[in-house]
Amino acid sequence: MSDPIGLDEFPAFVHEAFGYFPFPWQEAYLRAVAAGADWPDLDVPTALGKTSLIDIWTFLLAWQAAQGGDRTIPLRLYFAVDRRLVVDQAHEHAQHLAGVLVQAEPGSVCGRVAAALSQLSGDDEPLSVVRMRGGVDWASRWLRSPAQPAVVVSTVDQYGSRLLFRGYHTTPRMRPIDAALAGFDALLALDEAHLSQALLTTARDCAAYQATATDPQFVARALKVVSLSATADDSGRPRLGVGPEDRVHPVAGRRLHANRRVTLLDVSAWAKTSTEAFAHGATTAVDALLPIIERPVVAVVANTIASARAAFQTLSARDDLDVLLLTGRCRDGERTNLVEGPLSELLNGVDPNRSRPLVVVATQTIEVGLDVSVAGMCIEAAAWDAILQRLGRLDRTGDLTLAPAVLLRTHAPDDARTIPVYGEAGARTWDWLASHTSLLDQPGATEELQQALANGLQLNPATLPELRSGIDLSALTAPSPRIPVVHQTVLDSWARTDPTPVPDQAPAPFLHGLDTSPADVQVLWRADLPWKGSTPPAWEAWAARLAQTPPHPGETVEVPVRHLRRFLTHQADAAACPDLEGAPEPEQAPTKRSPASPRLQPAMRWDGPGDWAPVLVPEDVRPGCTIVLPAAVSGHDAFGWTGVVGSAVVPDLGDFPLGQALAATRLDAEVITSLTGRADQEAPVRALLGDAIGRLQPGDDQEPATEVVRDLLTAIVDLLPTDHPEPTGADRFAQLLLGRLALLRDAIAQWELSASAQSGVGRVVMDTATDTPCMILLPPHVPAGVPERIPGVGDEDADSSSLTRPVALSQHGKAVGARAANFAQRVGLPHQAVTAVEIAGHAHDCGKQHPRFQTMLCAGDALLAEALPEPLAKSGMDPADIAGRRTAARLAGWDPGLRHEALSAAAVQRWLGNKPQVAAGLDTALITHLVAAHHGRSRPLLPPVTDPNPVDVECTMPDGQQITVTSATMGVDWDGPDRFVALMQRYGPWGTAMLESIVRLADMSCSEEGS
Repeated sequence: MSDPIGLDEFPAFVHEAFGYFPFPWQEAYLRAVAAGADWPDLDVPTALGKTSLIDIWTFLLAWQAAQGGDRTIPLRLYFAVDRRLVVDQAHEHAQHLAGVLVQAEPGSVCGRVAAALSQLSGDDEPLSVVRMRGGVDWASRWLRSPAQPAVVVSTVDQYGSRLLFRGYHTTPRMRPIDAALAGFDALLALDEAHLSQALLTTARDCAAYQATATDPQFVARALKVVSLSATADDSGRPRLGVGPEDRVHPVAGRRLHANRRVTLLDVSAWAKTSTEAFAHGATTAVDALLPIIERPVVAVVANTIASARAAFQTLSARDDLDVLLLTGRCRDGERTNLVEGPLSELLNGVDPNRSRPLVVVATQTIEVGLDVSVAGMCIEAAAWDAILQRLGRLDRTGDLTLAPAVLLRTHAPDDARTIPVYGEAGARTWDWLASHTSLLDQPGATEELQQALANGLQLNPATLPELRSGIDLSALTAPSPRIPVVHQTVLDSWARTDPTPVPDQAPAPFLHGLDTSPADVQVLWRADLPWKGSTPPAWEAWAARLAQTPPHPGETVEVPVRHLRRFLTHQADAAACPDLEGAPEPEQAPTKRSPASPRLQPAMRWDGPGDWAPVLVPEDVRPGCTIVLPAAVSGHDAFGWTGVVGSAVVPDLGDFPLGQALAATRLDAEVITSLTGRADQEAPVRALLGDAIGRLQPGDDQEPATEVVRDLLTAIVDLLPTDHPEPTGADRFAQLLLGRLALLRDAIAQWELSASAQSGVGRVVMDTATDTPCMILLPPHVPAGVPERIPGVGDEDADSSSLTRPVALSQHGKAVGARAANFAQRVGLPHQAVTAVEIAGHAHDCGKQHPRFQTMLCAGDALLAEALPEPLAKSGMDPADIAGRRTAARLAGWDPGLRHEALSAAAVQRWLGNKPQVAAGLDTALITHLVAAHHGRSRPLLPPVTDPNPVDVECTMPDGQQITVTSATMGVDWDGPDRFVALMQRYGPWGTAMLESIVRLADMSCSEEGS
């Protein structure tokens, strides 16, 4: 037990971590949960620190751990919201807290909190922080231990799909682990939950199903759900919010009474389209606001990306303003450029003496969680709740004498449906506000507008109760989507992850509702895809290039399915999309085109490693998939998604995975110039590459690869520009490229660069299959592309060790069993479950004693296998040596479809039938299932492949018994489905997945450590 922590130390904890003290409502909420309240929903206005739920949960978890005894505070907190920049900011908050805990002085409050959290996990890391924003594979295994306290900041789609056993961009065999971590012993905090009613309802349904488990220990760990919203729902759940102490608090009180004044301006007749009208109205509003605001910063907030870009284009043409565009639909590269560049000033506070005013043009991405404060605002007419969210960024601190805002109506008054995104709810909100304040509508009425700003309608948390008294706010907000019920049959189907049922229920309606759009797709751009523009693409060449450097999350952007379909079919409204998930805009079915249609933009869909398919018709773009486009097609710029075809080449970020200083790097003329923006240098770079490839061709005069590549890198670095004339962030990509090339030039001497595959050295791969010369530089131990899976060996990371040395089967079994038991104890599972996972972990690989499997582990040498002093669990072969591992399987005669876990499960089941003493009183069905499912299969069936040459295999059990079982039993276990159903009833769907995950994560970690 660690040093005690008192609840009264929470203010000191927050002050040590962040330098300020919590608000009264935060202390009240903490004490309510500590007293036994089941995580009440939060009814707290914006700017009052709802992100502090991360701090409250962290402190309560440590407080309870320090007390000892049974734990009721969940181990993992998911902070979910449907705004992408918000996810980053909440992630930064959590990362800061985690960093403080690591560096905290022993004995301080933070030091004792860190010690208590480390005691829970048994690791040196007190708090793990994960960002789950989307992409092709943000991490296949993002927590090493199920006992690790963690904050996971996520979008709605990424969390919700994992909760429902259908994680986007995850393989079927990894989905149970993600589901277990998302839905068991977890707390979901859904920020601005009124924007995500479908996920809120679905998550509570899932929690209710887990609570039907017959084992009470697994009922108690069901998912907890907290709604963070100032818009009350009708769930009947207890809610906590600000109280009298907050209203008189010196900081909170100012924020609650901020003098925000709203004036209405009708610009619907100022232009032919609402987009143009918004741009004109924004200019008028900015001119009226600038002379009277107390700080030189104004926000202009639009309903769609198209309107935001129109206003940005108009305002940025002026030389008296600095203009910044914010959208959520951008890649990590653009996001980093913003956060480290112009957005940093906004986040840190705008200099009141800056030479030119700053105008921030934004979409809905500014509405939630982005901790910025502006002095004036221009808002496109929207629903009531959206307007309140936007006003929450106006004078957040309450320090200004006057904080004026202009609300623009851009739609035709006689057609409410034309309000972008918000429709009739937006129109009714406008009419209601117009009944409370004056309305201006004359073009060029800048002076009149300026005079009206100080007398606009006051809207702040203090005035709202009286203003909305007796008003049915439901008419002013977007109607809640029709949310499908999570029926038992649907849940049972989702829990069957391998084999996946056909047809399979998509999770999107349960995350966004039946009346909203499908889930987003991930889109990325590559510059090295062979394509002439007038001829069909060479799809096989595309797949080969993409397999060499697979997609990664940092290069993707999320785009609604329907808008990408419109982009691919050249429809003009591809950019008119909102900047939030599941926007309530009806789906418009795109026109079907024949596969040979020249009007369809070239694109390829990625559904997993090695699974590439051309997009031949718009319907090939499916929710949750990843789409690859040629960089020349465009649709994206330095600020994010544009939806405009051919506007500019999109920088190719495929060689810059998150958090990797060195990765596989393509030396390709089109890739390089896409990053520098200098198309005139494409020909010189191509010439340099052609010369280097010629010097590396086999022959008597072949030069050393290291020397050739160093010369090439030096020449490219000297050729490329060191600055960039465009202030759009492209210069940052050029600098990123130059830094990578210089780093490679200095590193390759240590790699002993080779043009052939050799273990432990760097490698250069030359692509001569196309007209364009290309090289790929691979750092040591980085394979080219996704390794092909050797069936039965190396799949899901658990059979291959990062250490290239053999590991005995007995050693590995004992290590996994001990690790699984340790995980289960730290999670707080009952003794019977701890013992069951220990036995399953010990016995999980006993089927590897099959003689042909042992021969494969000995590189196909049968004599060596027979001479082994004891069976092996790990071969010691280099995991990167794919060809060698494939050859070993062929020489051993190991059929590609066989699963060693099938033989392990058969042996364990026979052993348990003998009623061994070590398993007395345990759930034998659970032990059998955990062994069968330790690679994510057998949920509920193993692959139906039997041994073509059956042999008797003698397997050693955890108690030392020798069990002989014939390999003819390998294949489908028809008891599996009934056993699986019984276990889900006993432990719940997520409890069963957690028990599996404990064994699997133990297996993976021991395999990586070589034990």
